[in-house]
Amino acid sequence: MCLMPFIFVRNECKYIFSEVDNNHEHIHGAQQREMLMAGSVAAVILLIIGCGWWSLLPVPAFFWWYLIEYVVRLAKYRDQKEAYRNISFEQEAFINEGNFLYLVGRNGFWWAKYLFRKTYVHGSTGSKASLNSDNF
Repeated sequence: MCLMPFIFVRNECKYIFSEVDNNHEHIHGAQQREMLMAGSVAAVILLIIGCGWWSLLPVPAFFWWYLIEYVVRLAKYRDQKEAYRNISFEQEAFINEGNFLYLVGRNGFWWAKYLFRKTYVHGSTGSKASLNSDNF
């Protein structure tokens, strides 16, 4: 689990945590930095217009977005795994986790291109997301 700038790995998984897993979590770190910047801008705007402490709510924007998108996808797919794998942040991370140069050339907010695409095919084998070319 990535909580920028840290990556947390359960004890039972620390010996099987691979470079691919590490890259996956670093992609989430990039997403979190982007959303932190966007949330901070929103917080400053809300503070300026006088929202008081409520203006701090957008700062952890990544986690709010992640939770809301998960709930929406859970309602749509009625399956926890499928909802999780189709969150736009997860789609970007799963599809690009094997590309170790991905973060070098990645533009900001690229996870947004996965918002309306279903790239995880239910019942696919392995731990990687399957590309469904019908949705691209």
